[in-house]
Amino acid sequence: MAKSDKLYVTDAECAERIGLQTQDFKDMLPTLERSGFPFRDPLFKDRHYWPAVRAFLDKRAGLASSFVQRKPSVPVVKDGKVW
Repeated sequence: MAKSDKLYVTDAECAERIGLQTQDFKDMLPTLERSGFPFRDPLFKDRHYWPAVRAFLDKRAGLASSFVQRKPSVPVVKDGKVW
């Protein structure tokens, strides 16, 4: 399995993928968790679920996500026909 294919990552691996030093990541983790950053999962040896971390960071950066449900557009009625 390639390193980037791992779903559950340690603090050090998470920090590396984000581009931070491990200690810097650990220092900011409590603040991030209060903002909704995914908690470590005890079932998986207290590791972070990387797809959830990535989704959190994408949302924090303002990127649209493919899994966000969008409101349906309002149909336009013209001359009795729905467009």
